[in-house]
Amino acid sequence: MPTRSADNTSSSQSTSSSQSTSSNQHTRVQAQFGKSASSYLTSSIHAKGDELQVMLELIAPVSDLDVLDVATGAGHTALTFAEAGANVIATDITPEMLEVTRQHAQDKGLSVDVQPAAAEHLPFADASFDVVTCRIAAHHFADVSAFVHEAVRVLRPTGKLLIVDNISPENATLAAHMNDLEKRRDPSHARALSVLEWLQIASNAALDCMYVSRWQRRKHFTTWCDRMHMAAADKQALERDILQLDSHIKRYFGVGDDASTVTTLNHEVALLVFARGFSH
Repeated sequence: MPTRSADNTSSSQSTSSSQSTSSNQHTRVQAQFGKSASSYLTSSIHAKGDELQVMLELIAPVSDLDVLDVATGAGHTALTFAEAGANVIATDITPEMLEVTRQHAQDKGLSVDVQPAAAEHLPFADASFDVVTCRIAAHHFADVSAFVHEAVRVLRPTGKLLIVDNISPENATLAAHMNDLEKRRDPSHARALSVLEWLQIASNAALDCMYVSRWQRRKHFTTWCDRMHMAAADKQALERDILQLDSHIKRYFGVGDDASTVTTLNHEVALLVFARGFSH
């Protein structure tokens, strides 16, 4: 009996700690994106990524499908599916982002149901959706595994989970530098996962991978920093530290060895599609 009591106490403490971590991360995300919401409406990376069309093609025909877009941001993915005829619910934890999405849909004459929700706790019944999407957002999540399990829960048996996100390299040193730079630019950054980590998390949730595509995306350094309202001194310090990185690390980020300023940076992105029973 004493052992069981100790286990229960330990489990309770662990759950409380996990909830506290999630709450703290949610607060950071809301603070960061509340003040940046409008800039994501016009961000070319978010508004015009070629992967939006690929996502539609991978799911086609889209018309009349029930789609949940998690961490919708300015609603670009949600509206893309709505324009193709899907019934779309868009969720986010940041009220300002939801308002941008609501207005974005209204301006385009589209019907999108906008609801507040954390990715790790989706307020929907089991087997409610044909498709769950999450684009350029999961690196902000407190618990990616919890999100994936929630996505599986709300998906119908033949449903698909589509993920687009920044990807860490498999090399641990490069991954550490990549996540450090992202965290310095954006305090709400949690961690970008590698493709292998995504595959493992999906497998643990009984999902098979049916599609993977990865590519390099080039971003303008100043625009990238300004979108997060970085202070000038912090931006200068980040640029200085990038220029002082070892040559092989700078090459990974697309920064020339002889560069005296950072004008652009590369980062890797992946599109992954998961489903149940695909490999069998």
